Amino acid sequence: MNSSDPLPCSLVCVRWQCYVLLQAEYFYEFQTLRSLDKDIMDDPTVNVPLLGSVPHKASVVQVGFPCLGNQDGVAAFEVTVLVMDAGGNVILRTPHNAIFFKTCQRAKCPGGCRNGGFCNERQVCECQDGFYGPHCEKALCSPRCLNGGLCVSPGVCICPPGYYGVSCDKANCSTSCLNGGTCFHPGKCICPTGYEGHHCEISKCRQPCRNGGKCTGRNKCKCSKGFHGDLCSKAVCEPGCGAHGTCIEPNKCQCRDGWHGRHCNKRYRGGIMRPSGPKHKQHPTSPKEAKEIGDNSSPPETNYIV
Repeated sequence: MNSSDPLPCSLVCVRWQCYVLLQAEYFYEFQTLRSLDKDIMDDPTVNVPLLGSVPHKASVVQVGFPCLGNQDGVAAFEVTVLVMDAGGNVILRTPHNAIFFKTCQRAKCPGGCRNGGFCNERQVCECQDGFYGPHCEKALCSPRCLNGGLCVSPGVCICPPGYYGVSCDKANCSTSCLNGGTCFHPGKCICPTGYEGHHCEISKCRQPCRNGGKCTGRNKCKCSKGFHGDLCSKAVCEPGCGAHGTCIEPNKCQCRDGWHGRHCNKRYRGGIMRPSGPKHKQHPTSPKEAKEIGDNSSPPETNYIV
């Protein structure tokens, strides 16, 4: 486009795409957006922040020419754009500076209708899907742009430095958050329960929780199934091991000498295992039973229950 040729009356804005092919960060700044004939046309407008980061995917940048609609004529306007790298160094061949000319006529809808909108018989702009505003100059994004992002066209957000994502919902953290923390702002983490510090690197429990337990607060552990205690160091047996055994693993008892059974509630007597209790009577032992008793009279090598 030659800046010396006036833009036609029917053209109310121009669009171009900008993006960075590499992963490096670049920033732009509109230094000048100025009408030189403000009785015919107001200052040019852009649909992006005047200062922001150059996106890594193609995004539409739109410059609008708001004719006032009060009189016919040709208005001159100036646009200056500066591009910098992450260190603030100006990129070669910038700033870009140009003066354009725009032909304006008396309009039914002062300021014109943008983004494909048209002026109806009531002199009100009717907008295309995805746009709204008196001049159809605003785009709709669903979900909306977060963290200061700007919706530039339907479903497209331009994010401020430090954020990215479809709706600018993700923070670009230079350091990672530890122990399941989530980065919510550049350099800041939301820590899970039980951790603190800039990067969630500090446990709130002075001694670590054992057996898969997780720290949930100041010296408080949430134990995994089968364990309990301040540090989740004690196993749980349900029901318990009684007075004659010790719970050594979840639902596993170690019985004292002379006792056996899953819950250590059965006693060896005289080398013969008999159920205890007044309801059980002793019966004479047959020769066959005596042989079986003799073969099994010695106690097992271990009291662990498998």
